[in-house]
Amino acid sequence: MKILEVNQHYWPENFRITEICETLAERGHDVTALVGLPNYPTGVVPKEYKWFRNRKQERNGVHIRRCFEIGRKPGKIGLAINYVSFTLSCTLKALLMKKDFDVIYSFSTSPVLMSLPGAILKRITGKPLVIYVLDLWPHCLAIMNIPAESRFYKFMGKVSKWIYEQADVLLYSSKRFQKKMLDAHGIQMPDEHYLPQFADDIFENALPSKTFDGTYHLVFAGNVGKVQGMDVLMKAAAALKDEPIHWHIVGDGSYLEDCKALARELTVEDRITFHGRKPLEEMLKYYAMADAMLVSMSDNISINDTLPGKVQSYMAVGKPILGTAGGETIYAIETAECGYCTPADDTEAFVAAVRKFISEPENHQKMGENGQKYYNAHFTKKYHMDKLEQLFRALTGKE
Repeated sequence: MKILEVNQHYWPENFRITEICETLAERGHDVTALVGLPNYPTGVVPKEYKWFRNRKQERNGVHIRRCFEIGRKPGKIGLAINYVSFTLSCTLKALLMKKDFDVIYSFSTSPVLMSLPGAILKRITGKPLVIYVLDLWPHCLAIMNIPAESRFYKFMGKVSKWIYEQADVLLYSSKRFQKKMLDAHGIQMPDEHYLPQFADDIFENALPSKTFDGTYHLVFAGNVGKVQGMDVLMKAAAALKDEPIHWHIVGDGSYLEDCKALARELTVEDRITFHGRKPLEEMLKYYAMADAMLVSMSDNISINDTLPGKVQSYMAVGKPILGTAGGETIYAIETAECGYCTPADDTEAFVAAVRKFISEPENHQKMGENGQKYYNAHFTKKYHMDKLEQLFRALTGKE
């Protein structure tokens, strides 16, 4: 099959779509990724991608075609410029490119506008369109405190519905999206189109058991943004500073400096190490040092419906998970019995959960094993890729 993938983010940015495209290429398909310029999460476009350089690349069998975009900047206007610049340039490039593909696939994180070029191509070519819904719109506007009664919210609601309606299949990563999509847009997504995310290849093996060194090392890995609810972790570090705990933040993002400032204000700099952003291939050593992995998300109606991809990675390597989040994340951790998760933004409850965790070291290995068993039953890469490939074949009638 000839597969056209349309999505704003791609390698060297750390998004799972890169691995999906490369795996499809490994399976013998001709894959073209129509994507933006790398700048997430820093907003800085590397110099090697400026002035029309590296607009065409080949990597691990995938044809990468990059569209212009203005690097993301803090604030609503900065983000809007980033999103719209990509959408416009990608739509133009999509209209001008050769249209010999068999199926269009859009890995749809925020905003939904990144799927617009694929929807337009579907209308023009009649080729089947599959959208993988990772963030549900316009619900995600709540993160930016845009009220549902505002004109912009209602406008984006109409845009979102039109884009979703163009898809032959809407795959969805969270079971909670089913009802939300039906309520918001009157669109049904059947049970068989539920497709949870998987962990990157390097995480699909359990790490060796860790020897306790007298200090509990708790590791957060991923983007450090406001929606990640990082304040709870900083405040928990302060509340637990008399316990033998060291906190590790491995990642970068728009809220990193705020986190560091809060750590200084709470006088817990000696209890928290900010490692910065690390390449994917280096992440296993940070997972290996962990007695437990951390996931935190703010209390938001749109965020509560998603399961952060890091949860699958944490489960895959067999590490216990301590979380402060809502909805789907609590459900997954409690169902898997792989750790503890308390409601989002509730520092007191999270502190109690951490205290409980460090008081029962005899259960830590079992928690990690439970998480890996749950991952193998529900979240493996093979399951994900087999189902995606079978769907493409059914839609196109091709091998």
